[in-house]
Amino acid sequence: MTYFFITLVFVASFLSGCADNAGSHQLLGSAMSSNQADRFSDLVITVKADNHVTLNQTDTDRMTKLIVADIKTTSPKRFKSINTGAPGSTTLNASVAIKNYDEGSAFARFMMIGLGQMHIDAEVTLADSLSNEKMARYEVNKTFAWHGFYGALTDIKDTEVGFCKAVADAILGKD
Repeated sequence: MTYFFITLVFVASFLSGCADNAGSHQLLGSAMSSNQADRFSDLVITVKADNHVTLNQTDTDRMTKLIVADIKTTSPKRFKSINTGAPGSTTLNASVAIKNYDEGSAFARFMMIGLGQMHIDAEVTLADSLSNEKMARYEVNKTFAWHGFYGALTDIKDTEVGFCKAVADAILGKD
């Protein structure tokens, strides 16, 4: 009975995994003050790929929706509108520039931990929509490197969930 319980706990923790856990974000430069942040009641999020990264419109739309959903879930009253209406004096632009989008190798992940890793890296810039003044910049990263069946069955879309959580945290100014 004890072995069954230990096995059950191990399998449950293994399956919970880390693909959708939030990635990390690091402030580059100075943070936006609470007075600055409070003057923005609307948000426009743009996800785009750098020149050397291949993402299609479906990929960027999916990540945008994940970021919006996470902001609405985490902090539902923070913004009156997100990605609706014309930008105005109360609009904060969040530009997410994807710098690395590496799907890795499912076979390599199956074979050994650390091989076939998936990576998503971006720079998030928060700017005033009217003046285009940069309010804050963040580096956001998410890596997935589990091995075995879980690693082989996890794809980049699962990793995007954790990446988008980190982007939402950066936009919301969370530590």
